[in-house]
Amino acid sequence: MAPLLRQQLRKQLAMPTTTIAICLLGLAGGVLAALMIAGFRFAIEYGAHLIGNDTYWQEPLPTTLRFTIPIAAALLIYGIFRLSGSRYVRMGIPYVIHRMKQHYGMLPWRSTVNQFFGGIIALIAGYSVGREGPAVHLGAAASTWLGFHVDAPKNALRTLAACGIAAAIAASFNTPLAAMVLVMEVVLREYKVHVFIPVMLSAVAGSLITEEIFGVASELAMLSAQDIPTTQLPWVVILGVVLGVVGVIFKKLMLDVMDTVKDMSLLTRLLFAGIITASLAVIIPTSLGPGLTAIEQVINHQGEMSLLTTLLLAKLFAAAIALGMGIPGGLIGAVFGIGAIIAAVFVGAVDVLGIQQALSFDSFILLGMAGILAACIHAPMAALLAIVELSRSVEIIIPAMLVIVPAYLISSQLFKSKSIFIAQLELQDLPYQLAPVHVALQKTGVENAMETDFKLLLEPTQNELVDSLESAQAKTVIVMSVDEDNQPLYRLVSYDITAGDSPSLSYTPIKGLRITSTLAEVYDEIGQQRRSAVYIYESNGEHPCGIVTWETVRKALQRELA
Repeated sequence: MAPLLRQQLRKQLAMPTTTIAICLLGLAGGVLAALMIAGFRFAIEYGAHLIGNDTYWQEPLPTTLRFTIPIAAALLIYGIFRLSGSRYVRMGIPYVIHRMKQHYGMLPWRSTVNQFFGGIIALIAGYSVGREGPAVHLGAAASTWLGFHVDAPKNALRTLAACGIAAAIAASFNTPLAAMVLVMEVVLREYKVHVFIPVMLSAVAGSLITEEIFGVASELAMLSAQDIPTTQLPWVVILGVVLGVVGVIFKKLMLDVMDTVKDMSLLTRLLFAGIITASLAVIIPTSLGPGLTAIEQVINHQGEMSLLTTLLLAKLFAAAIALGMGIPGGLIGAVFGIGAIIAAVFVGAVDVLGIQQALSFDSFILLGMAGILAACIHAPMAALLAIVELSRSVEIIIPAMLVIVPAYLISSQLFKSKSIFIAQLELQDLPYQLAPVHVALQKTGVENAMETDFKLLLEPTQNELVDSLESAQAKTVIVMSVDEDNQPLYRLVSYDITAGDSPSLSYTPIKGLRITSTLAEVYDEIGQQRRSAVYIYESNGEHPCGIVTWETVRKALQRELA
């Protein structure tokens, strides 16, 4: 990219507003993320074919394979983690939330490699995890990689990460609306128009690419939502209560597993997960299979209460073990399957009681998925839209609201249970909250706020400085000198108003920040002093191209917090 074009692009991206530049770059990032997810999905399908699993866990494999595949997969995942040289193995949605808050969404390449290959192996091997966790991580990594290589400012990188996540989720499940809301409700945890518009574009791109490659069929095409009579709505609310309680139990189980194994070595944790999953697969073959594959098992065994109850216990345990012990995969797909099984057991129990006309099996399965998701991740709007889009049905909206509300309230208010992602971050000591000042200032790049009308003097005399200060009027005057190591030193020069009648000069050393920085980084440098400035440079070794003073930061903060 030509230097002038790159500079113009970067200047537009530094603004905390919706610009054509951020929309186009977000769209490009979304396309890149969607293509990566398409490759991820193809690799999973091809891998399943290689191990002879053409029905994708709908028909049991031979006992020997069911036992050896999860253990072999655990060893392969460990080998990949070690080859990448990662100091910490952190992946998935909680880690992305942490990186969004603390590092503008930029993800280490090692963790991305781990997530890509580890996620493929885990999903091929039939661990009870979802593919949305890897999708979120990979989408953010792909989109921010693009932003980094066009030298986008960090405030734009954060928006690009959100775009990549939305495109990746939309490409995984063909749910663009739910993808947008999930980004805002779970990852960013705020709604801003200047972020929402490019995220919307990238979600559309992800969905269209999925339709072109994999077709328009929904993951839940086998389910047909029907109108639920008003007389059955009380059962919907009761189901919501049940889902809220089970959601809390699942979260507690998973977090207890994480807490128990956190001091174990990585190899021990992964092997434990492999052996437990393999043992369950031998005893209960239907317990194998990631995420939404459990829904087909529910449909195939409708009305078989003992089998469904056994499957529910197996899936609860298998998902908590796999996710708690660090198998690379997502939680949302896993709890979707659990919610579907709970709903199937609930419908069967009501039918056995014979006190109500038969409940709509397919509709209640969808409601089970919506309620358990709201109870676990505390994102009711995302849960509602996900089910509406996956089912391609608007009839489900009102019942879904009635199941989501009690499930969410039971989890968050009665049991005081946090979102599973936030609880995971706290357990891993990963910060995810920022002061309002930093949240506000992260939205603006320094190039949008810096002063370019300043005077730079190289080792001037006292008289030259006085003349510059008098002639410059409102201009900022900076002096450059060289230290003992021949490194440049920059100082801000002003009149010392405490010196009395005789003119005296005050010299304040100032630090430099790269032009891709945000005002939040300026605040970190000079916020405590409430004075001074920082100089802005294009690249190391170059002279300042701009100045950001405390007064500039203060005014920007007033605008954002007004």
